[in-house]
Amino acid sequence: MRIVFMLAVFATLVSGCSWFGGDDDEVRPAELTRIDAEVQLHKVWDRKLGPGANDRASQLIPAIAGSRVFAASASGKIMAMEVDSGRVIWEKHLRDFYPDEDRATAFGKKSDLITGGVGAGGDLLVVGSFAGEIVAMNQSDGSLVFRARTTSEVLAPPQVDRDIVIAQSIDGKVAAFDALDGTRRWIYSTSVPSLTLRGTSTPILESDVVIVGFSNGRIAVLDRKRGLAGIDRRVAASQGKSDLERLVDIDGRMVLIPPNLYVASYQGNLASIDLTSGNENWNLPASSTVGLGEGFGNIYLAHADGKLSAINPQRGSLVWEIDGLKHRQLTTPVTIRSYIAVGDFEGYVHLIAQSDGRFVGRERVARDALRAPFVIDGSRLYVQSSDGRLATYELR
Repeated sequence: MRIVFMLAVFATLVSGCSWFGGDDDEVRPAELTRIDAEVQLHKVWDRKLGPGANDRASQLIPAIAGSRVFAASASGKIMAMEVDSGRVIWEKHLRDFYPDEDRATAFGKKSDLITGGVGAGGDLLVVGSFAGEIVAMNQSDGSLVFRARTTSEVLAPPQVDRDIVIAQSIDGKVAAFDALDGTRRWIYSTSVPSLTLRGTSTPILESDVVIVGFSNGRIAVLDRKRGLAGIDRRVAASQGKSDLERLVDIDGRMVLIPPNLYVASYQGNLASIDLTSGNENWNLPASSTVGLGEGFGNIYLAHADGKLSAINPQRGSLVWEIDGLKHRQLTTPVTIRSYIAVGDFEGYVHLIAQSDGRFVGRERVARDALRAPFVIDGSRLYVQSSDGRLATYELR
């Protein structure tokens, strides 16, 4: 029951209306105004991966390794494609990795099969399943390497680095698995509130540590070998009387620019934390469900209300801010060349100059909402829309 209510809360918080509804309370998305386009997105190829996700919180993200792009659909299809042409190299289905006797209990009839992915590193490709497992495959041919049990659903891409796979589940736990056979090495657990947004941040693997953000507004820096916390500190404190008012989830992308970590929470703060000491450099009031991007010497914050801000990472001061996309449910900001790219609930990709926040391009790439962060490879933008389609665009 708790998971169902988490989904309902997520859908309401990111919708265009207030909690109580009603015409007087309706918050209307900003109307798009004409811009003088300076750059354009040209479609290179696109491919249907499968049906769209049933879960509005689903944010399946493709991964690029060498000359291949890997992607998965919520319905269970996993594909390897050539980056230049989109030609399918191999295709698997998650059900292929389960014996017949396990399929009935592993997957619900109306549930998405793949909830977290795609993570790639070394020779591995890893996805998280609704069944509460991670499934690792060989990048070369999609053959199964291992299945490993997690404690709950994995909604973010599992992370792979050298000999280790890291998966964060929605119950406040982070687990490390051996990349060879899936043996669990350690598990780190933190308490979670009774009510949270449906989602998690994506762990960062850096050198000998694993950096994780949680739904209780805390971040932890864990020892890679044993999972022990060298730093465990609060980024945002719950405030208010109701459970809704006290939501301070860290669900969006964190940015690491050593030695500093930048992290934003919902209804909390944007903070800069020195990982050498664990001390906070500065913080600003902020609210975000999708998190941060970085480039041009700035940190970019997509606010929960659709504002987009550029922040000086040394001082925490505002460089510029735009509100032309308010209430359009923005995706995580990513940088491509001199620009920022964000998607919205109507399937538009917006291109914004990193230097001053002016709009320089816009392209409608889907008829459904864009929710997953884009993947950038040079001048190419990979977009996986919520209707189960992967498309590649060249910035010109």
